[in-house]
Amino acid sequence: MSFLTVKEVSEIIRSSEKYTYKLIKKGIIPAIKLEGKILVDSESLQETLSKMNIEKEED
Repeated sequence: MSFLTVKEVSEIIRSSEKYTYKLIKKGIIPAIKLEGKILVDSESLQETLSKMNIEKEED
């Protein structure tokens, strides 16, 4: 299990960090708060993006 920061998620979905925080707050992107940081499980993000028909950018 690997976790991504809000900044990393923003880069993946090509949006601003502010918009990414909104998606997390609305529950669209599942996240946890650990030691004051908001983290997103990479597998959960991929599942969410698949449901939304958004492909993760391949490196």
